[in-house]
Amino acid sequence: MKPFHKRKYRRLLIFILLATICLVFLDPAKFLEDRMEPKVIAFVIDSASSMMEKERNILNLFEDLTHGQVVSTILRRYGEPDKLNFYSVDDTRANVDRESYLNALTLVVNYLRDNPRDRVVINISLGSNSPEPLERKLIKDILEQGAIVVAAAGNDGIKDSSYPAALDGVICAGASGGGVRQSYSNYGNIDIFADGSYQTTQMLSLPSDTGMETHARAVKLNGTSFAAPKVSGLIVKMLQLNPSLENRQILEIIQNTSDDVFGFEQGSINRLNALAAISEKYAALRKAGQVFFVILEAVCIIAFIFVGLLIVIPMPEFLFRVLLPSRWMAIKIRKIDRMMGNDRKSPRDIRYIINCLFPGYSQLFERANKALFKIGEPAVKHLIRAYPYKSCNEFGDFTTCIYNLIEKIGGREAEEFLRAEQESQDDIFEPDSQRGNEKPGSLQDFEKA
Repeated sequence: MKPFHKRKYRRLLIFILLATICLVFLDPAKFLEDRMEPKVIAFVIDSASSMMEKERNILNLFEDLTHGQVVSTILRRYGEPDKLNFYSVDDTRANVDRESYLNALTLVVNYLRDNPRDRVVINISLGSNSPEPLERKLIKDILEQGAIVVAAAGNDGIKDSSYPAALDGVICAGASGGGVRQSYSNYGNIDIFADGSYQTTQMLSLPSDTGMETHARAVKLNGTSFAAPKVSGLIVKMLQLNPSLENRQILEIIQNTSDDVFGFEQGSINRLNALAAISEKYAALRKAGQVFFVILEAVCIIAFIFVGLLIVIPMPEFLFRVLLPSRWMAIKIRKIDRMMGNDRKSPRDIRYIINCLFPGYSQLFERANKALFKIGEPAVKHLIRAYPYKSCNEFGDFTTCIYNLIEKIGGREAEEFLRAEQESQDDIFEPDSQRGNEKPGSLQDFEKA
């Protein structure tokens, strides 16, 4: 076989080399960039200061958490944007710096001018009691360029929401839970509610005398700051599924698919319902979930009915037996006579006759006793099975009746059962007899002493 580098393969090698150069240096993705769908970009304007200084231990071993870090984590969890840009706006004393905040808004405006095709969602989980004129202007410029701004309503529990959440065009997010507004959440100009809680567990492994020990710290946070990124993340996901959605449509879909919040016209976001309204895949998932819960509910109802019937079905016979005992006994005896008239007795017939062994009803008891004795050895195994379950009841000593009947019928199976019962009784009483024999000996030893 000729080597691969011979003249016959030179053209193929040159073609592969040129194709490789094109892929590496020309970057065909640039030619396709204009044909691709717009990117969904998220901006988080927040604080980068620590939230856990009071909770951190002396050694500061656990990972620190910042307000902006938690907000960004929630947004990514709910939306997974193509890119998330974080702008820190706090000063060295962990307070919001107005100049940094306005500068972050300016950077967002510049990005929108340079990238007009991208769909942009801005999350602002901070606020103030009054906006600055420049803040109003920058927010207005951002909204006019097609971006969506979501801001936290504030945690003062008052009617007036903080700014920029209270500005026109900004989606104001309040905090709710269990179908009610959280007491700390402001509730003025609310556009949508969301769960305002965040929980996580931090794990840390440290060496010890016995090996590696795992330490854990549970972190629980609440606030409208953590409700806003859930709304922002949902909007990001909706834009990824359908980038052509208008801002007004997005808010209408979220509001129309929300869960009720008591006392408010606006509800709390329902992520699956909102995504199902614009995506066939999520609609099918929602339908599958609904079908599952319908089936689960049907199973629970059937189980409830079944258990109820187990309780209710014996009641008519019990009442019949109490109110009309003679009539009830006559029906039972007639049914036993009909069974005994058949040449062949089924196991079900034998079990029915055994259940008629009521020592308190002498006439029925004697008829059932005679019938079982007449059946003979085939009834023994059913009598043995019934022996341990009904020790005694209001009608008398059922166990003794069964035992005497097995002994009376006899047979190999009956003998084995009786022998086993006798041995078990001997095992029970043997220790007492032994202890009885030991006591006199112990007393004699005591007298000798």
